Amino acid sequence: MNTKKLGGSHIKVENRKLVFNHIFNQPGISRPQITSQTKLSAASVGRITDELLNQGLIKEYDCEAGNVGRRPTLLYVCGEKIPALSIELDRDKQVCAVVDLSGKVHYRIKRNFQVHPHSPDELCQLVQEMIKEIMNHPDLADKQFAGIGVALPGLIDLDTGMVRMSSQLRWHNVPLGAMLRNMFPDMTITIDNEMNARAFAESLYGEIRHEQNAVILGIGSGVGAGIVANKQVYRGSGNKAGEVGHVIMDPNGKMCECGRYGCLQTFVADWALVEDARLFKQDADIYDILQAANNGEQWAISIINRFVRYTKIAISYFTSLLDPGAVVLSGSLLENHPTLSEWITREYENQPQAPFRLTISGLGHDGAIVGAAAQLLHETYNEYL
Repeated sequence: MNTKKLGGSHIKVENRKLVFNHIFNQPGISRPQITSQTKLSAASVGRITDELLNQGLIKEYDCEAGNVGRRPTLLYVCGEKIPALSIELDRDKQVCAVVDLSGKVHYRIKRNFQVHPHSPDELCQLVQEMIKEIMNHPDLADKQFAGIGVALPGLIDLDTGMVRMSSQLRWHNVPLGAMLRNMFPDMTITIDNEMNARAFAESLYGEIRHEQNAVILGIGSGVGAGIVANKQVYRGSGNKAGEVGHVIMDPNGKMCECGRYGCLQTFVADWALVEDARLFKQDADIYDILQAANNGEQWAISIINRFVRYTKIAISYFTSLLDPGAVVLSGSLLENHPTLSEWITREYENQPQAPFRLTISGLGHDGAIVGAAAQLLHETYNEYL
């Protein structure tokens, strides 16, 4: 047992985090309620809330209930006063948005830039242009942003922002963090895997905010997962946890973008479905597959059945190994084509005793940008969050 006494400053920070998180998770809570729930003294709660009010991190309103005696004031986080710039990078889509601490997206711009024919420098130039466009917007010109949070698919070194490998972007050892810091030397920048960002967002604002352990499975141009264990994003020893898309299903299967054969994403990623469909219909896309399946065409039904079968295999891996309370379906393929989510969930409708809850992300397309902003804000305000 560690009997080393905690320093006063550490206790002060932890108490501040405790109070702030009660306000964050229970908007409209009163000081007496915080005192009761945290077991801190009324004087400590009063001192901490006064400090948070002076910092502009929370606000208070008088309770409208007609109780006898003095009405308590209700406390809320001032999310709108704490904005961050958030970037999502993908193979053919880039989003830049303003997101606040409450998870609200205030403004966004989107570009459909095909990454593969271009260099990382060219993509960074696009990011710079998008950020400057937002910062120069008349409604945002006077905003003080906490920094820039970036989410993208791949293996990311959290300390440096080095993209070790991204099969979707076809990047190897790209120093994205250094490149962006050269462009924005006065701003804090965080970079992480998009599924870890989604998992963080879901744990704060989404479908698993009341779960201790959960998995967020993302299917789009690739396949990945964010893992939440004991309310924390689990990263593994090298921030590589959740890379289920490159688990080999069939060593004699189709070549993956990573250079190996038969990875899971060669069975369920959007491009894999389209490749199979074009063996039957020239220039087919996902909409064509769904329409043909709806019309009873066997080739399309077979593609969707295989998609569902391998998605269930991925879910079973996580549920068997991690025993999560919930599995959340997310990613651009499922967000753009909700019918595919319905095919998956239908498979579990006749399993009322399933040991986990299968649900669809309520954050949708915003999951990655909300998560990237939240990670940046939590790092910046780590003495409060």
